[in-house]
Amino acid sequence: MKTTETNIYDVVYNSYRILIDKITEYDYNGDMATAKKICTVVRYDKYSDGEAIGTPMIFNVSPYESLVDMQTMVRVWIACGCPNDHGRKWTKESLHAWVAG
Repeated sequence: MKTTETNIYDVVYNSYRILIDKITEYDYNGDMATAKKICTVVRYDKYSDGEAIGTPMIFNVSPYESLVDMQTMVRVWIACGCPNDHGRKWTKESLHAWVAG
């Protein structure tokens, strides 16, 4: 089985870099078997010398979420302070419940 990774979204938002990669897996015949996405968020911290150092985090959401929904959800997650998901995947409903308080 062969796997490829393609960056499909790369943007800086409020001192965070949002990266969404598409991971495509192919079967032994070369046909696409599955495609999924992973969202990495890098928080940039400044040190006294002015160099930006990134702290990477994974936005734990379903890899089959639509790209548009994933983009919206990760921005809300960042605005909420990147809360810990305790190993669960965020859904639109659970993120909305977190925002509602």
